[in-house]
Order: sequence, then C-alpha cells, then structure tokens
Amino acid sequence: MSRSVHLLGRLTATFLCVAGVPLAVVTLVHWFFDVPISAFRPVINDEVTYWHQALTFSHVGFHGGYYTLSELTNASGFTPFGPHGPGFAVAYGIFGALLGWHRHSVVVLNLAAISAATAVWVTLSRATTMRVLLAALLLVTFWPLMYWTPTGMQEGLHCAGAIAMAGFFAHALRSSPRRSILVVGWLVLAALCFIRPSWLVLVPLWSIAAVRPRTTTMWLTTLIGALVVSLVILITYSRSVAPFPAGFFFLKAFDLSIGARALGDNVLFNLRRLVMFGEYESLEVLHRLQYWLWLLAAIVAAAIGLWRARSVRAFASSCPQLLVAVSSMAAALALMMLLYTLTNWAEHRVLSSFLLFGAMLAVTAPTRTPLVLASALVVSNLVTMPLFLDAFRAGRQDNFIWDRRGVYELTDALAGKVVYRSSVSRWCNTLLTSQYPPYLIAVPAGIGLSVVREADQLALPPRSQYLLLDPPSLAELKRPVRLEPLATLSYGTLYRNLEAGCPQ
Repeated sequence: MSRSVHLLGRLTATFLCVAGVPLAVVTLVHWFFDVPISAFRPVINDEVTYWHQALTFSHVGFHGGYYTLSELTNASGFTPFGPHGPGFAVAYGIFGALLGWHRHSVVVLNLAAISAATAVWVTLSRATTMRVLLAALLLVTFWPLMYWTPTGMQEGLHCAGAIAMAGFFAHALRSSPRRSILVVGWLVLAALCFIRPSWLVLVPLWSIAAVRPRTTTMWLTTLIGALVVSLVILITYSRSVAPFPAGFFFLKAFDLSIGARALGDNVLFNLRRLVMFGEYESLEVLHRLQYWLWLLAAIVAAAIGLWRARSVRAFASSCPQLLVAVSSMAAALALMMLLYTLTNWAEHRVLSSFLLFGAMLAVTAPTRTPLVLASALVVSNLVTMPLFLDAFRAGRQDNFIWDRRGVYELTDALAGKVVYRSSVSRWCNTLLTSQYPPYLIAVPAGIGLSVVREADQLALPPRSQYLLLDPPSLAELKRPVRLEPLATLSYGTLYRNLEAGCPQ
C-alpha cells in the first residue's frame, strides 16, 4: 500500500509539473476571453513576422521571399529571413511542414515545447516528489512564462530552453553523468544560442560542468574551447541575420564597428533606464525587482556557503547548482547592460529565461538554501497574482478577440494577384510594406514581408515585386516609381512594382 501511494503521488506530481502550464494557459484564455486556443492570431509586429516566416519555411523551406527591413539582406544570402535570424522560423517551421501551419500553431508548439522540456527536467533532475511539486508551482506562477507562452513571440521557446537546460545541468553536476546526455545537452544549447545569442552565457558553464576539469591545463583548454564554440556560433548567427539601419548593438560591438566610448554611453543609458520605472509596464517592473533581488539573495547565500566551506572547491562540490545559477544570471545581466539597450519589454523578455533557469536549477540543489530561494520566488509570484491577471487580460485580449473582416479583405485583395512562384527570384516573391497590420497573416506562404519605415532612405527602384504603401510613404520616395495599382485598403494601396524586372 505504501509503495502504491508513493507511486501515485509521484505520477500526480509529474503530471502537474509537465501539464501544469498548458492546462493553466488554456484555462486563462477560456476564462478571460471565452474562446479556445484556436482563436489565436499574432498581433505584435515581431509576432506576425515570426509566424509568417514559419509559414513560409513550412511550405517552401529557404526558397521564399525576403523578410527584411528596408530591403537589406543578410551577408550569406543563404536564408531569406530577417534581423532575428532563421533559427525560430526553422525550429517551428519544421513542425509546420509535418503537421500543417495554422494561426494557433505557434501557441500549440510553445505549450508542447514547455511540456517536453519539463519532462526532460523531471527525468534528468531526479528530484523528489515534493521538489517536483514545487517546480510545478514555480512554473504556473512564473508570470513571464505564463504571459508570453500564448503568443507568437520567441519567449515560450526560450522558457522551455531554460527548463531543459536546468535539467541537463542537474544531470551533468551529478557524480556520474551519462556521456550521451551531455552530447544532447550540447546540441540543445547550440540550437538555443543560434536562435538567441544571449544563451552563449551558458557555454563556458556547460563546458566546465560537462568536462569537469581538474588541472590548470584542463581548465584553460576547456575555457578556450568554450570561447571557440561561442565565436563560431556568433559568427554563423551574424552572417545569417538580415541587417537593418540601426543594427543590433551587440553585433556592432562584436565586429568592432563601435568604440569604447559607445560602450560606456550605452551602459550609462541603461543605468538611467533602470530607475525610470514610469517608462515600463507593471509586469516589467515586477520582473526587474524579482531578478535583481533573487540574484542578490543568491549571491549572499553563495558567499555565506563559501565562507562556511572555507574553500571554493569544497563549496562547489557541495552546491554547484547555486554557483551556476548565480554565474549565469550575473553574466546575462552584465552583458545586457553592456551590449544591449533596455527598451520596453526587451530586458524582461531576455532575462526572464535566465531567472527561470536559475530557479529551476535551484530546485534540484541538495542543500536547503537554494530550495528556500526558489520557494521565495514562488511566494512573490503568488502575492503578485492580481497584477499578472490584469496584465494578461489586457495584453492578450487582441490575440484572442478580434475582427476577422480585415483578414478576409486582404485575402480577397491578394487573390490571384500576389502569388508565390518557385521559378523566380526571391525579390519577385517579396511584398514591401510601410504598414504592419496583423492582417498580413493573410499573405500567402512563400511571399516574404519586407518593411520600410523611412521610405526616403530606400534605395530605388525597390527590388520587391509587390508594394503595400500608404500615401505618406509613397510621397517620401526619392523619385516616382512605375507602379500598377492592384487593390486599395484602409492602410495602403497594393501595387505591382513594374521596375522590379519580374515576369508577370
């Protein structure tokens, strides 16, 4: 009887941990909006871009039109995808090719990724039943995860990556890790780094955890190897993303196109932004406070543990999970302050994965202090639940309650006029637009979406065969362009660019 009760408790805890987030998200969507997940549509510009890139990849692979800003393409010319690279589009587009791509596919894949990552964490961490229950509670109350999972943004995938990597680290830090698991951990981490380079923070930590260097020579070799791997991934990423006029600050720093003064100015700008709470939404401010306070508490706990252990090696042997959590979170925060710009939601979206990684790894630690830290994060989340619920209702309403007529209108306007052709150049399968309504999900698969914000900066003639321009943007062009009007919409006129040199 005792064994049966224990098994039942274990299965229940595992089910709640693995299925908790999908069940909670579906419940929230139905509770607030009285619709199923299938009612979803992408709204934010990045959401629409990610969704449509995955649509294109699921149908035509790398052979679709360009996704660019101001028609600037990536250096390699291999992929047509935009300033955030091809990683996310490929990762989700593969499943779209197998299962079909629908409006809500990205949300379903987010939920599936989180469940799969949690199953990996439970399997690799070998956490006790009570710790699995704590992890389940942590996940369903981790507000960045719950807020961004029912969207087309990348955060659902990166939160899943944080959970999975916490499981891989928990396994690697055991006395006898399996080599095959370490290899899979390398593959997962490399994929995450290519999708979003902020994960490069974990590469040296994972190298040390996987190799377990004992001598000075081994330490140097391990760290140099981690640096080489990081550089290869970063170079590959930089060659696969489409540039844009402003450019990512961290890529400018990487190719040495900015000086030390620019780095210093960026840090000062970010420091000023840290205290400008009025510029941010309440959920962003909450996450900032949680991140800083949790990191500070973890540093204090690590310092106390180090003082009691009397040596770094002894403390690292007793609680390596806390050291990894502190190191990764501190490095991610420092690099973001140095190489990124704290615009709205940027800090929140990037750093939330590292807080989740640190907390999930803390749950697996053998000592009590990391467990207390993880529990404190859960308590802070429960206390602030009303704030999250208000933010979720306001932030996700446009994703699930919306007027379909705009999509139908654009579908009719494009029918028979904007058609993907495999035998023509990518530019002949590209639509250049000055407006970015969510109705662009009606654009057929294979047709790339290029955006121009300042039409007077666009090189003429435009290379895209199709243009969707409003009157102000059309008037900003440096000279008239021979255009054939195809349809008129409330946000612009659809044209065929007769100077693109595309067959009709």
